[in-house]
Amino acid sequence: MTEKLAVAYLSAVKSSPLKVMKLTGNLSGKSVSEVLKVLKFSKLKLAPVISGLVYSAMSNAENNHNMDVDNLYIKKFDIGRAFALKRFAARGRGKSSRILKTFSNIRVVLEEKQEKTK
Repeated sequence: MTEKLAVAYLSAVKSSPLKVMKLTGNLSGKSVSEVLKVLKFSKLKLAPVISGLVYSAMSNAENNHNMDVDNLYIKKFDIGRAFALKRFAARGRGKSSRILKTFSNIRVVLEEKQEKTK
């Protein structure tokens, strides 16, 4: 039995992977409507970006794979490091220190819940 998956990608998001994982860590396995509700009331700057990605995956599921939107749930979030802008900050006594402004790649995978038949 093959399972239908819908995927959406977002690359070069201006946020570190740890901050993205902080937001998406407990959202896997929940229904899409519940995840969108949680993201709507989240105070983090990244929440609208993630909800847009979930909406994109939902439309991919509906239009490309003929999946029922009401039965979708988040199978997993894949978060990875994209690249880092290297900057420096002046420190005391004529020294400097390196600052890394990291970017993230985010991938969301949706799956349709299978009804159990007897």
